[in-house]
Amino acid sequence: MVATKRAQVRSVLERLIDVELHPGDPIPSERALVDKLNVSRVTVRQAISDLVESGALERVHGKGTFVTGPQVDSQLHLTSFSREMRARGLEPGTVVLSATEIEASDETAKGLRVAKGTKVVRVERLRTADASPMAYEVGYYPSALFPGLLGRELGTLYDVFASEYDVVVTSGEQTVRADNADGHVARVLGVARRAPLLILERTTFAGRKVVELSWSAYRADRYRLHMALTPRGPRSGSSS
Repeated sequence: MVATKRAQVRSVLERLIDVELHPGDPIPSERALVDKLNVSRVTVRQAISDLVESGALERVHGKGTFVTGPQVDSQLHLTSFSREMRARGLEPGTVVLSATEIEASDETAKGLRVAKGTKVVRVERLRTADASPMAYEVGYYPSALFPGLLGRELGTLYDVFASEYDVVVTSGEQTVRADNADGHVARVLGVARRAPLLILERTTFAGRKVVELSWSAYRADRYRLHMALTPRGPRSGSSS
């Protein structure tokens, strides 16, 4: 059976992705593909759509179409982003977008279990895996626990807490929900406005002290959560 032009273009793009391109690389423009393969623009768009649907390519609004970045399967456990990425064979990266000391709002103070107006350090970061945007994160840390934190390396905070302040993270509470990217988060993560996100809201403890209140927005196309489920309560006569 002779392959359709759409299938032929798709095959050409698949070979390009496998042999020449890397995650995050752009594919040739539609016009370039039309000229090179001598097919219609409609055919090129259909082939690209097939690969977007399969997860091999991703469209970034206003920028173009790119080879999909790394996808991460995560267990729900307490660890740093950097350690989690390395455990999956990916190279973690952090871009500190802002870091400043502020007065805790009502919500932040409640989460950190401090008085309203207490000095806290706010750190805004972009987390990457193999140089591909993975998560946007905003964290709050009590200044009294971490004096001089703004002068430290803010890429791997849990390691800094342990080595510089003798504060070791011991436990955490985390909530996961779905949301859509607003304009700011979309720009940081390189996704379309209202793209699906996984939101992780975490309170982290060292013993009984709250050391972190954080909010992380993960790209839903690159991050999946796995949970081990066990039954609770009486086993006999239970139903689902």
